[in-house]
Amino acid sequence: MGIWYLTDLSRLAHERNELDRLQANASWLVGIKWSIEPRLTVKADIKAHELVYQVKLTYPDFFPATPPYVAPIDSDVRWSEHQYSNGTLCLEWGPDNWHHDITAAQMLESTYRLLEAENPLGQSEQHEIVPSRHFLTPGQSLRSKIFRMHMTESLFDYLSATEEKKVGHATLKYVVEVGTIVYHVLQINDYENPHIPEPLKKSYGKEQWLVYRTSATAEQVREIKTFENLQELVKTHDEVVLTLTQPNGEDRIQGVILIDQQAGMHLYYSSDDELRDLAILMDDSKNKRTPEFCQRLSEKRIAIVGLGSVGSKVAESLCRMGAGKFYLVDEDLFLVGNLERHSLDWRNVGFHKVDGIAQKLRYISPTVTVETTSINLTGQESNAAVNGALVKISTCDVIVDATANGQVFNLLASISTASKKPLIWTEVYAGGIGGLVARSRPGRDPNPQAMRQAYHQYTFDAPDINSNIPAPYTIENSDGEVYIASDADVSVIASHLTRLVVDTAEVHSDKSMFPYSMYLIGLSEGWIFSQPFDTRPIQTDHLLQDEEPSLVDAKLNSENVSFLMKLLEEKDD
Repeated sequence: MGIWYLTDLSRLAHERNELDRLQANASWLVGIKWSIEPRLTVKADIKAHELVYQVKLTYPDFFPATPPYVAPIDSDVRWSEHQYSNGTLCLEWGPDNWHHDITAAQMLESTYRLLEAENPLGQSEQHEIVPSRHFLTPGQSLRSKIFRMHMTESLFDYLSATEEKKVGHATLKYVVEVGTIVYHVLQINDYENPHIPEPLKKSYGKEQWLVYRTSATAEQVREIKTFENLQELVKTHDEVVLTLTQPNGEDRIQGVILIDQQAGMHLYYSSDDELRDLAILMDDSKNKRTPEFCQRLSEKRIAIVGLGSVGSKVAESLCRMGAGKFYLVDEDLFLVGNLERHSLDWRNVGFHKVDGIAQKLRYISPTVTVETTSINLTGQESNAAVNGALVKISTCDVIVDATANGQVFNLLASISTASKKPLIWTEVYAGGIGGLVARSRPGRDPNPQAMRQAYHQYTFDAPDINSNIPAPYTIENSDGEVYIASDADVSVIASHLTRLVVDTAEVHSDKSMFPYSMYLIGLSEGWIFSQPFDTRPIQTDHLLQDEEPSLVDAKLNSENVSFLMKLLEEKDD
């Protein structure tokens, strides 16, 4: 990175000239001094209301693309409401409205106007409230707040309706991450928070808090600093005695949700009689960010077989899109080698993938229902156990094969055909060249085996076949080297597969957005793909016309029905 004042000497000259001109014409600018420490800086003495304010203007590394910043030379000094936690003054120009024609001289002029209006150190009555040129986002406002309370609109409405002089009790969970503590209300009296997912209820720390609404005003409440102050305030205004013990005498009260006369919320954590303020994080997420065509997805039960790099991403994405019922099948364990392409992380190492994904889905949606099995459908297992898993798969509305395993595909294809449920499958090709997404919907597409045969015929007939012929994304070549597909490659194919699942789950009724049911998706130049994002559909409609329904001899059919009826009658006896 170049040093701007060495590479842009004309701009440096312009900055010096403008500051010299300002000092010559502005009586309030008592003096300036240039220095390098290590960035180029200007120390200035600014006189406002006969008081001198010592400030330091610092040129940033990427000036003039980004604005200089001004702060008191003494970093501990707080002059203004328009001052960030790091001491920098909030002036008329910042990252949101900066343009490179503005100079440091103009930034010092803005500093003078702020100090002249606010007169922060002055004893006279000449103080003005300087309007802010912008509003901080919640993220900006809470950066320095270590203790936070997550507040939903329904929770806020419940608390606002609390009766005066009535003591209530709340159960809270707190999550500690990256030096921040965030509290979540589980329950207040008869109110249960519907937004809290089940895993959060069972993990992390739990505390008991008081809930109380006082007749005191917000101004009076802000004066309290200790629990003793709070007791005095409540006793004076409400003639109520508050204690830090539960009615059962077992759990100590750790905090207080105090509602003032005007329904203002004041949150305090109690520590050694002192009350520590909690910042309120108001979550008013009213609008769902799910497209309209996904609204019926919550009604569908989706089976996903294979929770590896592709299946894990598909499950997570479907859950975020509104899917609410899952049956997950995978016998594999999550190991360190899976970290590069999987949606799980180090916290799941050593656990079954299916259990880790199930937990993740429950954290995403409080209403999701997830059933899992670690049965190996084509491995050495109890026949009864495998049959039970297959029956459950057959009852799902959509079956997803994310294994890229031929044996599993054949098994699921049979289940799909017999139960008349759509099967959707995928492959990610070696080396990140691309992948396949396909589906077979009973009555609309050929059966999965016929479509698979069409795919193999297409790859056989494809021009320029060479060593890049599609292969699983972890296959080894003759030299033992593994063709690797990156997480980005896997994610692209998984996202296409997810979109196909949503479309197949009858969320679009009879109208599909996909004119074909099998696509080869290119991610780089090679084999049949001329460039990245080169998509090749495979026509399969003609195969559906070729399928003929199997004919059953009428006499044989009658004999079979009689045989089964006899068995059922014997069972009833």
